[in-house]
Amino acid sequence: MKKTIGILGLSLVLLLSFGFSVLAQPKEATESVITTYYATPKVVPLGADRAVMSYDAIGLTISDTGQGLFHQGTVRIIGLLTIEKGKLNDERGSGVWNLMNGDKVFVTVKAAGEMAKPGVAGITKGTVTIIGGTGKCSGIKGSFEFTRYALPSAAIEGVIQSYVKANIKYMLP
Repeated sequence: MKKTIGILGLSLVLLLSFGFSVLAQPKEATESVITTYYATPKVVPLGADRAVMSYDAIGLTISDTGQGLFHQGTVRIIGLLTIEKGKLNDERGSGVWNLMNGDKVFVTVKAAGEMAKPGVAGITKGTVTIIGGTGKCSGIKGSFEFTRYALPSAAIEGVIQSYVKANIKYMLP
């Protein structure tokens, strides 16, 4: 009898230990979103068909479900890229998402694609890497692929307007 109670007790301790370790596992999530951007570019020509461009882009993210960590978050990305014969090469950027709860999520961007032409949106594909955060997002990690559509004509001259479709994948500790 004592042996059975001992085995049951040990089993209960092991089960609870395992249960608590499962609860302590990072939470993995995916959010399908669209982010609209307003970017101010600075372009320096490097010859007839080549230039370097920096940009400061601000945006607003809306999730497909109307909820989630990134829903209604604002984002700012500062980046640099080269343009060669209408192609965007070696785009690199860094930025911060400002979430509705006051937390921040920090990211880096790598991308390549094409410039917009009259009547045709420019399409760029790339990867965002989540490198950290504040508050409840401290220790957040993740990465995701995105597609950006730069519109051929903006509402204001000297501005680039675009939108990004992505499935943000992340893990919270």
